[in-house]
Amino acid sequence: MRRFALYAFVITLLWLGFVCAISFVEAPLKFKAPGVELKQALSIGRLVFNALNRIEWICLIFSWLLILRLKIVRTRGSVILLSVISVILAFQTWGLFPALEARVVQVMAGNLLEATWHHQAYIYAEVAKALCLGVLAAAQIQAFARAVLSE
Repeated sequence: MRRFALYAFVITLLWLGFVCAISFVEAPLKFKAPGVELKQALSIGRLVFNALNRIEWICLIFSWLLILRLKIVRTRGSVILLSVISVILAFQTWGLFPALEARVVQVMAGNLLEATWHHQAYIYAEVAKALCLGVLAAAQIQAFARAVLSE
């Protein structure tokens, strides 16, 4: 069982790494890269964020399976944090992505659009999710360490 508890925080840290690398590094940099036009950057962004979203759902499912199955890593705090992360991911997937996707299609077609709240909300949600993932990983590492020391 200890080995599976190890997987819990490894999955969380992997997930956090994906979010930080893509949302906070790749996304802003592709718009600053020399020779990359807006349409290209948006096209790349669509592919990358759709892939990230799928990866996040897989991580979320495995995280829930491990937390619900293993008493070692299941605490009230970890369940609350994973619930908050679940709500954030659902909001991003079904509340923000459709509007952002429609906007990208319009911009790629050459239309100039006024700013909306969706992009800013996505950024705030990403920051909140990253913070929650970091706290969850720390809690899972502590739970794992307690389990190892108690044996």
